[in-house]
Order: sequence, then C-alpha cells, then structure tokens
Amino acid sequence: MFLPHKNMRHIPFLTLTALLLAPLGALHAQSSTPERPVKKLIEYGWDVPYPDQVRKDIRNMEKKPFDGVIFRLREWNHAFDPRPWDERKLKPQLDDLAAIEWKTFTDNFLCLYAANNWKMDWFNDGQWKHIAANLRLSAKAAKIGRCAGIVFDPEPYGDNPWAWPGMNKDRSFAEVEAQVRKRGAQFMAAIQSEMPEARLLTFFHQSLFAALLDMPDIQQRQLQLSKQNWGLLSAFWNGALEAAAPGVRIIDGYELAYYLTAREPFFRAYHLMKQRSLALVPPELRAKHAVQFQAGMALYMDQVLALRQPPEQYVSTYLTPQERLRWFEHNVYYALTASDEYVWCYSERMNWWQDKVPDGAEAAIRSARKKIADGQPLGFDIANFIATGQQKMNDAAKAKKP
Repeated sequence: MFLPHKNMRHIPFLTLTALLLAPLGALHAQSSTPERPVKKLIEYGWDVPYPDQVRKDIRNMEKKPFDGVIFRLREWNHAFDPRPWDERKLKPQLDDLAAIEWKTFTDNFLCLYAANNWKMDWFNDGQWKHIAANLRLSAKAAKIGRCAGIVFDPEPYGDNPWAWPGMNKDRSFAEVEAQVRKRGAQFMAAIQSEMPEARLLTFFHQSLFAALLDMPDIQQRQLQLSKQNWGLLSAFWNGALEAAAPGVRIIDGYELAYYLTAREPFFRAYHLMKQRSLALVPPELRAKHAVQFQAGMALYMDQVLALRQPPEQYVSTYLTPQERLRWFEHNVYYALTASDEYVWCYSERMNWWQDKVPDGAEAAIRSARKKIADGQPLGFDIANFIATGQQKMNDAAKAKKP
C-alpha cells in the first residue's frame, strides 16, 4: 500500500489524488531532461552556394540526403576583416536570405573564415570595434535566413592569425594568449547578440592539440603550445566558451575524422573532444564545457572515393568501387553514431547541386542514415579490404623507388 510522505500532507486533496493516479509516464515526462538531439548531416564543399543560389534552387537542394547546408555571403565572409561592412550594400543578400523557403533543411549555417588578410592585430581596439560590428551583421544575416548558427573555419587560407608572436614580437606568449582569449569572448558576444541560441560549428577546436593534452607538466605544455602554428586558437576558444550565453552550443567539427578507416577511432575521437581536451580548458570553465560543448564529426568524400590527387598516395585508389562505397557508408554510419548531434560532409571534386556526384555515394548516405534511424547495426566490416588496399599502396610505393 502507498503511504504518502509526511511532506505531502499539506498538498490539496485533489492535487494529491491527481498525482497518485497519474500515469508514471506522464510524471516522468514532466521531470525528465530533454531528449538527445537528433543526429544531423550537413553539406559543405567547393560547391558552397551563396544566398541567391540557395533561394533559387532550394527545392532541388532539399532532395539531397542532408539536414542542411553550409553557405556563405558574397564578399563579406571573413571573421577578422577590420574594414567596416556597409549593411546597405549587403541588403540584396539579406533579402535573398529572408526569401529562402526552407522545408526539410532544418539546420543551415553561414560560414566565416579566419584568414588574416587585412593585418588584424589582437591588441588593436579600433580594428576590433569594426570586427565586432561585422560579426553582429553576420549573425543578423544568419538570423534573417533562419539559420541554426554560424560555421567558423579557423584554418587560415591566407595570413595566419593563430601563430605567436605574429605581429607582437615584443610580447610574451602568455600576454598575447590572454588578449586572444578576450577577443574570443568578444567574437562570441557579437554573434549571440543577434542569435542568443546560436550553434557555433567549428572545424578545429581544442582537440587539434591532441599531442599536448596528456603532458603532466603544464609549463612544458604551454611552451609546446606556443610553438604550434595554431597555438593561439586554444585561448580563443576558451574566451568564446567563457562568454557563451546559456542557449549557445559550441561544436567541434573535428576535421581530422576525414582520415578514419575503422570504427574504434571515431569513439576515441569523441573521448578526445569531450575529456582529454579538458586539459586546455581552464578549471572554472569545465562545468560550462560539459553543458555547452558538443562533439561533431566530419566526412571527406574525395578521400574515400578516390578523387584526391595524386591518386597513388591514397588508399582509396587501391580499392574497388564497391569497397569505396562500403568505406563511405561505414564512415557516415559511425560519424553519426559517435557525434553528439552534427556531422558535416565535405567534398571538392564534385557538386551536389549540379548532380555531379560519384555513382552510389548518395545511396551509401541514405543506407547509413536509415540504419541509424532504425537502430540497426552497420552490418559489415571494412577491416580486411582496407588492410589489403594499404598493402597494395605500400607495394606500389616500394616499386617506384629506384
């Protein structure tokens, strides 16, 4: 027999009766945490479109096996551009963004790049006043386009902002690092001023420094970090996390997943992003990291489908077409399985929007996604033919040596 707890004696009788008679599922629904995010696959590549192209072709685009697309503004797409952007000149693109009729593409992102092509100085407040205004305008554009958030690609296709000393040869690494952390916070504050629940998807995060994370000597680790070409990126992300509003999520897209050839490394990568990377997160930010940081994954179609050049340097060249498609389906399956929510699918020598995609690639994606949705295993293993392909590649390399 159920005996009410003494703390329940002052609950009104009708309320108590309703509680006692309520189905357990209903009570659970009221107190349970939100369900896990649905896994999402986002397209990105050399076929990256502009707003007018998306507006014009969205119905055909949404026939592809994705949940969204990464696209970009014309001209105004570099995060560290210190030149003031003119919103009036941007208006035609804002109008296109507003007019896009999304249906099945639910999670779309505007992309920003990190090349320091205009000599941004971390210590120049005047420049950063303009940079922050530009970032707010980027986020406003993403909001007008009903995007999930912003993609930030920190790889510098141009001058590198992340290397120390850079423009600050008279400053210590610790001093520059502290300033970069402030700018990371400013970067995040600008974006969330327009999108307080933004998803910030980046291709490289703290996991980029995997070789340093297990160093027990913190001073030695910082010394090694200062020698990295991207050494200041860690501080930038700590600043962004520190400033992130409660509704914001920061996603490590983990570009290094491009090269995975087995199931286990996907889960090792997840552990790297969620746990080992905490070595570079200040203790006061680790609780926030646990709530607002997500592990993502990446796919590289050219790598797996024998499209990279020169072909003799890549194992996919030594596989049969069917084996390549199996490898691709394998990677789609385990990338989705191992991610918290987002996987981005990258390609170069193809074009999804012009139907220039290798035969069988779309079917491989759909097969993997259906198995995930149905809670089914992948159903095959790729270890043997990957090993055979690697042996053939090694034999070919030896044969070429004089």
